[in-house]
Amino acid sequence: MKNKLTTLTVASMLAISNISAIEIGPTGSGIELSGFIDLYYQDTGTGSQTGDVGQVEFMFDYTSGPVSASVDFDFYANTDGTGKDSALEEAIITYDLGRGMSVTGGKMLSYMGFEAYDPTNMYQFSYAYDAGGSAVQNIYDAYDYGVSFDYATDAYSIGLWSSLENSAGYEVALAYTGIENFTAKAIWSDFTDADVAYDKSTFWVSYQLGKLLLAAEVAQADFHTAVDSDGNVLTDKDGFLIMGNYAITDKIGITLRYSEEEITTSYNTSTLGNEFSKITISPSYVFNDNLSGLIEYSTYEDDVAGNADPEDLFAVELIYTF
Repeated sequence: MKNKLTTLTVASMLAISNISAIEIGPTGSGIELSGFIDLYYQDTGTGSQTGDVGQVEFMFDYTSGPVSASVDFDFYANTDGTGKDSALEEAIITYDLGRGMSVTGGKMLSYMGFEAYDPTNMYQFSYAYDAGGSAVQNIYDAYDYGVSFDYATDAYSIGLWSSLENSAGYEVALAYTGIENFTAKAIWSDFTDADVAYDKSTFWVSYQLGKLLLAAEVAQADFHTAVDSDGNVLTDKDGFLIMGNYAITDKIGITLRYSEEEITTSYNTSTLGNEFSKITISPSYVFNDNLSGLIEYSTYEDDVAGNADPEDLFAVELIYTF
């Protein structure tokens, strides 16, 4: 799920923009438009330097009584450098049943993971689990078509999701928020179709201590098929992260993160192909209510004997929200 963030992260800018979202249609229609533009520059240390519009997203939200709907259109740069693409990222309808219960259907984001899917909800530029600098998060699930049931109180919440694609999978999410400024979440998923079968889990906690946010997570992906329909070899993955974000001033923040990721040589084996460790430092700055940015430096090591260490990552990111 997209996470609640502190005021000194890039993510906070999206929250601000949603408060002042643009109303479209007749006055009082309940339809609002918001979104963001993500610009970045990165240097992976191998002579590969890239600057581009990473993502542009338009979010349309509608609310009328117990019914709400959200549609997100996404325009983004492909990670393989093949140009731009577009997608319907999210399209959901939610009915509030009352007493903390709701039902949602459509294409929606996975419950899974501490680190969020969109750059506006990140504390830094890169993901913790990016297989030594691949720029692709490779443990969490992303968006899929399904139906979810959610129940929340002040102390805990439960989420159940089922796929609409041939009943291929499900997710279960449990969260505890009964202690002020503390959140603990456990998420499990299972997915099977003609192409691939796997189960995944993430467990994370966060605690806001004044200006300091602390977080930790363990994550796992276990595959039950050797290759997918495109011939890609599927490998089991285990990872963990420890992160701290500190608000130095109202405008300046800094994030420190340590993460590890173990990747087997093939699914259902115990032989390590890679064992990456990663250290990230990322100062951030809020220019105004709509514009914020950050700088990231990450260094990698591969602890498997004979493997070369991946190159360091340097990145600059600007995000404009509306």
